[in-house]
Amino acid sequence: MKNEEYPDAITKAACRWLLSGGLPGAYTGPDPGLSHDLSSLLAREMGRKDINLSAAAAWFRQEQIIRIALRRIAESGVEVWAFKGFDLARSVYPFPGGRPMCDADLFIEEKNRQKILNIFCRSGWSKGSPGDGIFNTGIVSEMKLYRHGAMVELHTHIFYFPATFPGRLPADLFENGRLLEPGLMGFAWHNALLMVLLHMLTNIRIRPVWWVDICMLCTKISKAGTWAEFARNAFETKLGSSIAKLLETASVELEASVPESVTEVLRVTDSGREDIIEKLKSGRRVPTLLNLRYLTGWRRISWFYALFWLVLTGQHPLRRE
Repeated sequence: MKNEEYPDAITKAACRWLLSGGLPGAYTGPDPGLSHDLSSLLAREMGRKDINLSAAAAWFRQEQIIRIALRRIAESGVEVWAFKGFDLARSVYPFPGGRPMCDADLFIEEKNRQKILNIFCRSGWSKGSPGDGIFNTGIVSEMKLYRHGAMVELHTHIFYFPATFPGRLPADLFENGRLLEPGLMGFAWHNALLMVLLHMLTNIRIRPVWWVDICMLCTKISKAGTWAEFARNAFETKLGSSIAKLLETASVELEASVPESVTEVLRVTDSGREDIIEKLKSGRRVPTLLNLRYLTGWRRISWFYALFWLVLTGQHPLRRE
């Protein structure tokens, strides 16, 4: 792991502060300034009311814009699952505006994909990239939706190209969830952490706020007593070794409550396919031979169609933003 991927002094201090209760006036770390990823979390501690109010207002606005669609989703008898910031901001942070995010990430079951898309469209949301066909066929797992300057990303998988995922997502992913509000669920704590870790693995740069996410989620899992469930699901992703490295860093650098037995089990995992992570990071996030290698059947045929469309139009319908 490169040095820049380790938590910085501000992140370490923020985690110590939160783990000790996040009490007002108790933060003793460096000033995050205006541009640090955790400036909104620490704004109250630094006496910056402007940042604090701006972050709170941004969160409230985004939540209200999405709420109409969530209410209709609840009335239809289905659910969407918040993950990353849209869940954790209200679940593990002392106040929602303290967890910065650019969009709301929602996970959906594939069987509900078209139904949920239709509800968002009827609620005034416009579809963005990559387009219905590529998303609905499962070549990519993400659809961007826009309304009044807010953005929602609907996900059916944690990898943008699901075919490149080396293992299995948790069998209990949509079980034992936490009700956040009507129509909106949060994953069980052990799966919430796993999804954060998998997301981190596919990014070249690790944001400080993701380290805080890990630290706080580890505390939740310890209280829930579900580290065994986490270890089982992490092992089945076939990325156990990479996951263990992130957890070990969180444990050593942030004092996150990670049982050593969990990292020991995952550290020895060798699926022979963890090099996929490095290849995905080094690519330009457009269809690659790596994606083609793991596609089968009609999805492989659809991949050729997508590539043909890219070449024909000069557009980039599969580019990940």
